[in-house]
Amino acid sequence: MTGSRTMRVVTGSLCLLAAALAHQWLEATMLRHMLLQLPCSAAAGWLLSGNPRWRQRAAAFDRHGLSVFTAALFVSAYWMIPRALERSTTDALAETLKFGTLFALGAALPGAMARANGIIQIFFIGNFCAMTAVVGMLYQDQSTQLCNAYLVDDQAATGIGLVLASGALAIWCCLRLAMSRSAHGCDARSPPAP
Repeated sequence: MTGSRTMRVVTGSLCLLAAALAHQWLEATMLRHMLLQLPCSAAAGWLLSGNPRWRQRAAAFDRHGLSVFTAALFVSAYWMIPRALERSTTDALAETLKFGTLFALGAALPGAMARANGIIQIFFIGNFCAMTAVVGMLYQDQSTQLCNAYLVDDQAATGIGLVLASGALAIWCCLRLAMSRSAHGCDARSPPAP
């Protein structure tokens, strides 16, 4: 195992352990639940993925990353629903489903990113960022509790966090694609380096 691969495995394992072992603290507020635990679970999958045989099998049914990106939008949309988020704090099966779906999504995304060209990446990441920002604005505008687990002030803070996170992700992805294009002298239709 190379040094960079070892670092990825260690970092991914730490992300997974932090998301699972500190779940009570993370799930105590909606802000920490949505903006720390959920991304940590997906990041763990991303960092711990890397089996070339699995990626080759995935490429057979996921041309251009379309299946994975579509699943990513559905999975992330589901876990932005306050009732689904609340249920994961009280139901062990929902909690397991949350960790499982986000980890699997994170594990599938690197291969999908490698197979997708710049236009497809921009389309799906743009949709994800827009959805996240809209959900964040809705959370801020609600004057009533959306679920019993989190208070209205917590909803509003989470809404601000979601809008800021979606903007930061959009900027990061645009910079990444621009650097990839300039480094490889290619246009947006050719896939960036994995």
